[in-house]
Amino acid sequence: MGQEKFIPEQHLKKRSLFRFLGPIFLLIGLGCMIIAFIDFFTLQGFEEPKYFWLFFVGMPFLFVGFSMSGLGYGSSVAKYQSREYAPVVKDTFNYLAKETTSGVVEVSKAIQQGSSFTQSTICHSCHQQNDIHAKFCVECGEKLAKVCSRCKKVNINEARFCNECGNSIE
Repeated sequence: MGQEKFIPEQHLKKRSLFRFLGPIFLLIGLGCMIIAFIDFFTLQGFEEPKYFWLFFVGMPFLFVGFSMSGLGYGSSVAKYQSREYAPVVKDTFNYLAKETTSGVVEVSKAIQQGSSFTQSTICHSCHQQNDIHAKFCVECGEKLAKVCSRCKKVNINEARFCNECGNSIE
């Protein structure tokens, strides 16, 4: 009952028409192709084929037949394929989730351990790693931070504008 409400009556009629005409066109096209091939391959001597023109008639019939059959039976094929593929996709996803858990844990540990490096600043003179809040380099004593004249916030030494208020600090 839910399917009839979801699919309009006009669509069901067209689908029935495609399901009826599609195989008929396929059979006509296939018959034309078979007659043309038999005529062509059973030639004796230097005769000309009499029915080879059916090959050119059969090709469009085959195309239209395949297209109509695809439109008529497409939903049935899609439902079948989804029922075939769904368990494979589920198993693949579960396998990947199980097998990659240890890798994800390792990456997250590396990120957590590496986060201490992101909480530091590098001296532009001697390239020494310093604490993020340091104002002077522990190795060479070079100034690491600039103070904004407008808002008095501390910025990294490479900053051209204040991170807090946008004022030029050069």
